[in-house]
Amino acid sequence: MLHSRGWRRTAGGRVPDAASRWIRGAVAAVYLLLSVTNFLTLDGPARTVMTVLYGVTAALLCLAAMPVVARAWRLLARGRGEWLAFLPVADSVVQVAVTGRLHYTTSLMLTLLGLGAAVTSRRLAAVASLAGLTGWVASVVALPELRGSELGHYSLQLAFAVVLGALMHEALRRRQRQLRSVHERAVTVADGFERLFYASPSGVAIADDEGQVIAANPAFCELVGQPADEVVGGSIRRYLLEDGADEGQREIIRPDGSVRWAYLTIGRSNVGKEVKDVRRRQSWTLVQLQDITERHLAEEAVRDSHRLVAAVGAAARRIRTGEDARTTIIAAIRDLAYADNVTLLEPADCGSVLVATGADGADVIGTRVPLDGSSMIARVYHSGEPIFLADPAKDPRVSTALLSMVDGKSMLWQPVVVNGMIMAVLVVGWTRRVESVSDNRFLAVGLLADETALALDHDRLLRRLERMAFTDTLTGVPNRRAWQENMIRLCDEVRATGAPLTVAIADLDHFKRYNDTYGHAAGDDLLQRAAGAFGGQLREDDFLARWGGEEFVIALPGAGAAEAVAVLERLRTAMPDGQTCSIGCATWNTTESVEQLLQRADDALYVAKNDGRNRIRTSEVALTA
Repeated sequence: MLHSRGWRRTAGGRVPDAASRWIRGAVAAVYLLLSVTNFLTLDGPARTVMTVLYGVTAALLCLAAMPVVARAWRLLARGRGEWLAFLPVADSVVQVAVTGRLHYTTSLMLTLLGLGAAVTSRRLAAVASLAGLTGWVASVVALPELRGSELGHYSLQLAFAVVLGALMHEALRRRQRQLRSVHERAVTVADGFERLFYASPSGVAIADDEGQVIAANPAFCELVGQPADEVVGGSIRRYLLEDGADEGQREIIRPDGSVRWAYLTIGRSNVGKEVKDVRRRQSWTLVQLQDITERHLAEEAVRDSHRLVAAVGAAARRIRTGEDARTTIIAAIRDLAYADNVTLLEPADCGSVLVATGADGADVIGTRVPLDGSSMIARVYHSGEPIFLADPAKDPRVSTALLSMVDGKSMLWQPVVVNGMIMAVLVVGWTRRVESVSDNRFLAVGLLADETALALDHDRLLRRLERMAFTDTLTGVPNRRAWQENMIRLCDEVRATGAPLTVAIADLDHFKRYNDTYGHAAGDDLLQRAAGAFGGQLREDDFLARWGGEEFVIALPGAGAAEAVAVLERLRTAMPDGQTCSIGCATWNTTESVEQLLQRADDALYVAKNDGRNRIRTSEVALTA
């Protein structure tokens, strides 16, 4: 803090401040110039005395202006640098006495005026002025040549200079007291602000107009996880919101990887806005970070609970309505676990492999994982225990191909279990490192895995019921209901493509006699083996169904009458146990109804039976066996 008399306190005592040293240096330059002037303008002993005297004064003032000499001067002058004011007074009096010229009184008058402006001590200024007056009066009394006609004039001017110097001195003292009072208040406010700044529980940082941090309190450094020497001097922009808003929540990722949440508030101030010179204006930015991590986690837990309930409810609704809930559940798991990808793998090929049947965030649909290997997926499927790896790349059981496909930095394998039976495996992946899922994310994945199990079990039950509704229970081929729905589709396709469509009815010959001879169980067995034999002779797109009793219906899309007869001939000759069948067929003309088409095929079947059975007849052309 600056001392009231132009000196500032240090560990070693008072040393002159920069302003005082500047004044002494400036006065030293003036007296050096006066020394040269006296050497050029005076002669005789007066020139020697005044040149040396003014030179010595200039040298002493110059030394007093140097910081190095400050402490030595303090020891010699007891900290009173203003005692140097007696040198100019003595010089002015000596000049009048040595030269014997009264007009050099002007130098004394100017010196006394300077004392009023430069010396802050009232007592020292008074003593120096009195000493100057006394010396001048003594010189006038001692030297008769000084008592000329101008003595009265210079006497009045000297008295006026003393009075004016006293007034100037008092005015400057008053102004200094005012400035000192303002300075002390500013220092008090600054000290208070500094204490509040560093003691504030909220993180506070201040940046200049270039966005460089110039100060940061301990709470700010603790929140961002960096020491003060790394924060100060860095850019403030890395702590601001991405959208440029002046307030809002933001996530702070510390250098150690931990995450904190803070509420950001920005204040801006332009110092010197009224100054016209833009270069003198200064813009400051104050950034406040309030740690709201605990509150954010609590709010997030509540939001996650609501989202989890909503996800479970949505999955349950889709299950009740018979829809496939896989997509809904997978998307919910990804959302609630804050994951980057989720994959559902279900058994296929009689349980020898798992196939990716659903995925969100990864293009892995159709990926097959053998269950006879040592992969992590196979292990979870067999053990039924979930496994989480923060760094799966270090585990040899994790496929590098899988990690590459999903860019997995951390992964969770969750079994899907129904009544103790493992039905699928959920694979959850993150493209960033996750240290633990022992929080709500793991709970969400577990609960939604249960919902997945219910959905898969429900889907399996629906497929079974659907198969029962559209499958003949004795032969295992589609029933009449499935035939009717399939014919609607086939007719639409034929209309669109213009391809032919032939339907046929096959009837097992003498089936009643076979039943009566061998029994109904043997008859049922014959129907089953006949259905299997017929299916083995059909083309890929052909459709076989049991019409009722011992009759079967066959749809042959893309086949005209001749091609259809060739296919049906293979069926006729494939009858097991030496039994025979009769077949009637008809080709659709695209204008008749399906019932009319079947009636024509049935009429052709009646012709085949009347012609001796074990043969094929069409509704248009009669063929011999």
